[in-house]
Amino acid sequence: MPVFSRLGSLMLREPSHSMSAAAVLKWLQERPEKIRERSPYFILVVVCSAMFLDLANLSAITIALPTIEKEFNVHVGDLQWVISAYALTFGAFLLLGGRGGDIFGHRSVLLFGMSLFALFTLVSALTQNFIDLVIARAFQGIGAAFTVPSAQAYIALFFSEPKAKATALGYWAASGSVGFVVGLILGGVLTDFVGWRWIFWISLMISAIVVPSAWLVLPPTDTKREAPVTQTNTEESNAEGSRTAEVSGLQKLSRSILSRLIRFDVLGIGLGLPGIILLNYAFSTANSLGWGSGRILGTLIPAVVLLVLFGFQESRATVSLLPSHLFRSLSFNLTLALAAISFAIRQGCTYFLTLQLQSYGASPVHTSVLFLPLGVTALLFFPVSGRILGKIGARNMFILGHLLALAGVLLFSFITPSTSYFAFTFPGMILYLLGIGCVYFTSNFVIVSAASKSDQGAAAAVFNVAVQVGGSVLGLAILTAVAQGITERYGDGTGKVGEIGYRAVYYSCVILCAVGLLISVFGIEVPGKNTGAQSAAQDVAGEHEMVPVEDR
Repeated sequence: MPVFSRLGSLMLREPSHSMSAAAVLKWLQERPEKIRERSPYFILVVVCSAMFLDLANLSAITIALPTIEKEFNVHVGDLQWVISAYALTFGAFLLLGGRGGDIFGHRSVLLFGMSLFALFTLVSALTQNFIDLVIARAFQGIGAAFTVPSAQAYIALFFSEPKAKATALGYWAASGSVGFVVGLILGGVLTDFVGWRWIFWISLMISAIVVPSAWLVLPPTDTKREAPVTQTNTEESNAEGSRTAEVSGLQKLSRSILSRLIRFDVLGIGLGLPGIILLNYAFSTANSLGWGSGRILGTLIPAVVLLVLFGFQESRATVSLLPSHLFRSLSFNLTLALAAISFAIRQGCTYFLTLQLQSYGASPVHTSVLFLPLGVTALLFFPVSGRILGKIGARNMFILGHLLALAGVLLFSFITPSTSYFAFTFPGMILYLLGIGCVYFTSNFVIVSAASKSDQGAAAAVFNVAVQVGGSVLGLAILTAVAQGITERYGDGTGKVGEIGYRAVYYSCVILCAVGLLISVFGIEVPGKNTGAQSAAQDVAGEHEMVPVEDR
């Protein structure tokens, strides 16, 4: 391979210095810049690999849940924590991971996140009891939260031209969707033939390739943000300079630590992190415990209070974890709402369609194969989605997406044990994935395009929080409550979700599609021309909102 041949020639060319560790280290440090100069698509391959790995790991373990239940003798009500523990920490730490990349550099944060994810992938494979597995999954979620925003920020930073950015984001979205479907298939095959632990072993093997590749390929982003210089800061700096000789090393260290704490908005973290964790917990467990139970109300009310205080802190903080200027555009906020709605539909349909197909007799492996159209459609559509966006604009892309998704979900409502897979399920999968893909890709493009270079990590984190809360938590919780409520009232008395329950879920998704369609038509502001990739972002962000306040 070129890397090893280059190292060999380096050692042979200069015998007197051939074994110099400094020379080898210098070459390795220069390597990322040389690779990036050759093509930024090396960077794209690495960050898309991280996205692929994250989604494949998530979906694969979902297929293995029944086997894990039997091996550890776990109550079915507790089994959800294999997924929920990951979702809780992932959603909670996204803002921290995104802003951390903006402040300390996306390369360092991304490598930290990928390494943490790999470490606890190993721990997950070695666990001998259910509690340890849940804890390991929680730390995996933290690793993913530090990985995804910085990986997405790399795309925005190194594909700054709108058309190239749209193409790169298309591959990014495709890698996630394909990873999710590949994970479903691998999860079923590995669980049935070699054991569920091999899901983590395979993931660890891929990490062993991706992490060193990221270290070699990814260059520094140079987006570190310094604390704003105010008159008070200037006076303090001058006063400090006059007595530098009198300041001890300990005092310098304490001031350096305090400066970093202020830059990292520790108060915001202290309010937002527990607030998001409690909110995620409440929505994740409300359906099993009951929305009116003391445990749910005891977490939901403090969560709302903490998040309100978090919003107040972010609106007045000099250096905030969540830049408030990003939310000054109504269309920007509505775009986040569309992203949340799209993932609520995606997660709800995928979850209940999986249950429905297996309730009709499909095995885990068979169910995985039946989901193949989703992966194939994503692989074919997302790479060309940027071209479509450039031709029709953001608003029309949103409208098209919601119409396609509505048609696909409506087809799901006709599925029964006697209907043909190719009559309703197959075309429904394709239509709904195309529709959700249009909305997801366009909202992602708009959000990252509306942020400045120094806010890319925060913008990526905000977007992923929206889809996480909208899809994995809020959407799925509400749709599950709908299914359970309809089943209890009109079901056969067994308590199991039947055709009427599944149909109620799909009708609810149709309503969500209609809400998204109304927002797309009447809520998104278009300043005039609405074609081309750059103006597609301006359709939603607005020409004057594209540049944050501090960059104007």
